[in-house]
Amino acid sequence: MKKHFLLAIAALLMAFSFMSCKKMGPLATDYFKVDPPVLEAKAGKVEATITGTFPEKYFKKKATVTITPVLKYNGTEEKLQTVAFQGENAKGNNKKVKYQSGGTYTHRVSFDFKPGMEKSELYLQFEVQEGSKSKSLPEVKIADGINCTYMLAKAENLDPAFASDQFQRSITNQQEADIKFLINKADIRSTELKKDELLALTNKLKEATSNQGSTIKDVEISGYASPEGSLNTNTSLAEKREKTAVEYINKQMSKFKAKAQVDSKYTAEDWDGFQKLVSQSSIQDKELILSVLSQFSDPDQRETEIRKLSAAFKVLATDVLPQLRRSKLKVSYEISGKTDEQLLAAAKSNPSSLSVEELLFTATLTTDVNTKADIYAKAAELFPNDWRTINNLGAAKYLQGNTAEAEKLFSKAFDMNSSAKETNFNWGVVQLKKGDVKLAEQFLGKCAGMGAKLDGALGIIYLYKGDYAAANKALAEDKTNNAVIAKLVVKDVASATTILKQVKNPNALTSYLKAIVAARTADKEGVFSNLKDAAKDPELKKRAGVDIEFAKYNTDPAFSGIVK
Repeated sequence: MKKHFLLAIAALLMAFSFMSCKKMGPLATDYFKVDPPVLEAKAGKVEATITGTFPEKYFKKKATVTITPVLKYNGTEEKLQTVAFQGENAKGNNKKVKYQSGGTYTHRVSFDFKPGMEKSELYLQFEVQEGSKSKSLPEVKIADGINCTYMLAKAENLDPAFASDQFQRSITNQQEADIKFLINKADIRSTELKKDELLALTNKLKEATSNQGSTIKDVEISGYASPEGSLNTNTSLAEKREKTAVEYINKQMSKFKAKAQVDSKYTAEDWDGFQKLVSQSSIQDKELILSVLSQFSDPDQRETEIRKLSAAFKVLATDVLPQLRRSKLKVSYEISGKTDEQLLAAAKSNPSSLSVEELLFTATLTTDVNTKADIYAKAAELFPNDWRTINNLGAAKYLQGNTAEAEKLFSKAFDMNSSAKETNFNWGVVQLKKGDVKLAEQFLGKCAGMGAKLDGALGIIYLYKGDYAAANKALAEDKTNNAVIAKLVVKDVASATTILKQVKNPNALTSYLKAIVAARTADKEGVFSNLKDAAKDPELKKRAGVDIEFAKYNTDPAFSGIVK
C-alpha cells in the first residue's frame, strides 16, 4: 500500500514538472528583431545584433534557456555564438530574467561569409532546462538571406597602366667648338681649321641644309682674351677674335647656303674661365691662386698678385692661359621626327627602322587594341631588354581579354623593374583580380601619383575591406560599375542611378546593377528587363537566382524564367 502511494506521488511530481516546463511554450517571431533587418556581408564577415523579448509571466523562476542562432544554407547548418538566460531563482551566472516583468536582451553574432550563404535563413533554437528536465522549443526564423552586393566590384573594370615613351617630335641639340689663338693674335691658324671639333661643327651646318628634317636654330659666338696684359689690349684682342670667328661662320654658312641668326659677343678678360681651369688643375699653389681671386676684384691687382707667385705663374702661362685665348662657337639645331602617318606606316612595314621610343609612341596613335598589341609585340621583339615594351604588350593583351598571357608579361616586366609604378600597378591589379586584396594593396601602395587610375583600384580595395566612406571618396569622379556599387552599399540609390546613366562602356554587370536599383525602387518591369540583359552572363544569371536583392520576385514566374 505504501509502495503504491509513493509511486503515485512520484507520477504526480513528474506530471507537474512536465506541466511546468510546458508553460514556457513557443516564442513568436514578433519577439525578435535583427539589425540590420537584411544580413549584410562586409569585408568577408557578417555581423548582426539580435534583440529579443521574454514576455511577462513567461520565464519560470528556476528555468535556464540557451538560445543558439543557426544559419541554414545549402542543406547545412552553421551554429553561431550561443547565449543563456536564467530565472531569478535558478542557479548559475547567466543573465537573470524576472518572471513577473519579463525582459529584453541583445545578442551580437559574427561569422565569416562563405559562398552559398547568399540564399540562407537565420533561425533561433531554444533549449529549456529546469532541474533535471530539458526540452527544445520550436525554432524561430528571424532573417532571410545575406546581401553581398559589394562583392560585385571587379578588377576587370580597371584599365592597365601603359609605360610612357620618351619620344620627342623635335629634338634640339648643340654642337660646340673652340678656335684657339696664339698670344696677342686674332687670326685663325690652319691647324685650328683641321681640328675634329671644328669640322664636326661645320658638318652640322652642312647637314642642316641637306636634311629636310634638320634646321639650324641659331649660332652663338664668344671671343675671349686671357687675363694677362692690360685691359685695353685684352678688350681689343677679344673683340678681334669675336669678329674673326663671325667671319669664319658666315663664310661657312654662305658656302652651305645655311640660314640662321648669328649672335656674338666678347669678354675682355676671361677670369671665370681662368678660375674654372685652375680649380680643375693639379697646380701646386692653386689654392693660393684661388685665394687671390677671392680677395681682389680689380683685374690689374689680381694679375699683379698672381705674377708674384713666379713658379705658379710659369705653370699658368703654359697650361692655363693658352686655353683662354679663344673664340667659342655654338650651333643649336633642331631635328624634326617622322609624322604620325610615317610612323604608323613604318611600324607596319618596317618596324626595325624605328627606335624603341618611336615604336612606343606609335602605339599610342591608334585606339584599336589589336593594332596596339601588334606594335608592342614588335617592340618587345626588337627591344626585349626594355621593360616598357614587355609591360605595354601585357597591358594590350589584358585589354584584348587574354588575361593569362597578360599576367605572364606583367610578371616578367615586374621582375625587370620592380620599382616602376606601372609594373606595380599592373601586378597589383592581377592580385586584385585573383581576390588577394592584401597583396594587391602592397603593390598599389607603391603607385602614389597615378591619380584617377590608382583611385579606381583603391576604390575596389576599400569596398572589400569594408571602408565604404573611403571607397566612395576614391571613386568620386569615376563613372564605372564599381562607382555604382560604392553608392549601393551605402544605400545611396539616387547617386547610383545617376552614375549608371554615365557608365562609358556598359556591360552585363551594368544591367545587373540597374536591376538592383529597380528592385530597391519597386520597379518590377525594370528588374525583369535589366536582368534579361544581365543573364547573358552565366555567372550573373546564376547569382540573380540567389541574390537577396531580388528575394521578393522569387515566386514570380517571369523572374524564374530569367534565372533558370
